[in-house]
Amino acid sequence: MDDTTQFDKSDKTWQIITPLQWEQATASHDNTCQSKGILTLGDGEQGRWTSQWHSMRQPVSSFQVNVEARIDLFTHKTIETIVKGSQRPFADSDGLKHTWYGRCMIAIVDSSRWIMALRSGIGHVNWGMRDAIHLITSNNEGRSWSPLNRWFDGSVIDGTPYEDGCTHSEPGLYRMPNGDLILQFWRTSFETGTKQLRSRDNGKTWLADHDRIRIVGVPGAADDRALGCQDYFIDPDNSSHVYMAFEYFHYNGRAGCVLARSVDNCRSYQFVSWLGPLADEGPGPHNKATFEPAIEYVGNRSIIAILRDATANRFTWQTVSMDMGLTFGQLKDISSQVDGGVTNGLWQRARLFKESNPCFQRNNCLDYSKGEGRLWGFGIHSNGGGYTRKPVVYWSDDNGRSWQGPQLLHGTMQPGTDTGYGDLKCRADHTFVGATYYVNPDHVKRGNRQIQRSIQAAAVDPTQMGITTKDSDVEQYTFGGQRASIKIEFDRGNTPSTESKVYEIHDGSNTFSVSAMSGNRWRFIIQLEATSSASSPGIAGIHVEQ
Repeated sequence: MDDTTQFDKSDKTWQIITPLQWEQATASHDNTCQSKGILTLGDGEQGRWTSQWHSMRQPVSSFQVNVEARIDLFTHKTIETIVKGSQRPFADSDGLKHTWYGRCMIAIVDSSRWIMALRSGIGHVNWGMRDAIHLITSNNEGRSWSPLNRWFDGSVIDGTPYEDGCTHSEPGLYRMPNGDLILQFWRTSFETGTKQLRSRDNGKTWLADHDRIRIVGVPGAADDRALGCQDYFIDPDNSSHVYMAFEYFHYNGRAGCVLARSVDNCRSYQFVSWLGPLADEGPGPHNKATFEPAIEYVGNRSIIAILRDATANRFTWQTVSMDMGLTFGQLKDISSQVDGGVTNGLWQRARLFKESNPCFQRNNCLDYSKGEGRLWGFGIHSNGGGYTRKPVVYWSDDNGRSWQGPQLLHGTMQPGTDTGYGDLKCRADHTFVGATYYVNPDHVKRGNRQIQRSIQAAAVDPTQMGITTKDSDVEQYTFGGQRASIKIEFDRGNTPSTESKVYEIHDGSNTFSVSAMSGNRWRFIIQLEATSSASSPGIAGIHVEQ
């Protein structure tokens, strides 16, 4: 029996919306069901629906497919403390107990192993004070984490905690094309460059790689004053090329962000271009001084960057390169897009991730070289740069031409809360995992810098001097766990074409343009997935138009 239905070119449109249309269009289904015109999962975590074959009465060169979906990634958010600062799990070489933990970055080592870098100290940033850089590991994609400075098998990580009596602030952790891991952090301040460690054994052993990173060829600035630990990506079309963002902050009263490239697994760096100009930090909308850059490759040899304003925190800047970073367009203020309905609301300390980026989600089926998949943004939402600061995600389905969000990850926030400077990754089951520090304002009392230095010199617990330091926890947030995709399959005489393509489906209206069809017939295959703790994605309709 021929299961092929005809699509008459004169009709122009074809759709599945009603229960009867779903029934008539179905060829087979495995663990899917439809109710009131919505296709969902049955009892399991995966399901597949396949339509009948369709053919055109007359040849057509292209058509559009629109899929309406109901996918709520934020229904089942979770919050978990993975390092609790008040428990004081680390005392430095001078005996000072660290109660402030955070400024996280995660690297995916392989299909199940993740490694996280974080800093400890007695406050957010304490210039002239001692702090330390730590690593924790996970064998199950962040579902559980090791104690501080323990490798995947529980053994001690050689070279950590890293402390040398200096201020290091946030760490940056990156996996290189050859498998090396590099760990970056400020040397002592905004103005003294970046130190880099390297591991060649998946984070088990760490050795100093650069005492002070040099970027060759930076015009108008010293080549060893750049601050790393920002953001990066590996060129999908040139797998040995690593692109990394650096900042020059408080550089002779100026600030700006640099794009650098390395072709030797970040043993050396070459200047590519300024992401934002090296500009005067003084007040004024025309200065456009920037710092804390985020970058991501979005396909077609294009790069997007989000930059924080360094002139009194009044803007969220965005810029795009269409020539693989050789030049960037004018800075565009996107504050009105990302304000979240808050007067002077800003997105700060951004990090950017394409769902197709293997450094963000391992073994995904999307093509990173084409920039496929949703663009996610992680960071802080704040009111004019001040507190209360909130950990949030944004997302874009048009590579930053428009943004959705912010979606708050923590929940109810008390006024004055300090949080942020974290990272975001995605598990194989499409659960998103974010990590930041979190400081409840009830736990904050600031001693002046002279008292803090006295604490350091005396090598005593600060509580013995009547000082309560900041207690900062490392929090982990999860959301998602749902995924939907549609495969538009063609065939020639009942033989599926190798040119058939899979498209990711997101919440709302999804439009896909199909052209250069290679077969006489076509059909849809919808794949639905959800973890046991997540709700099922729903497909509300399919609409085809010539």
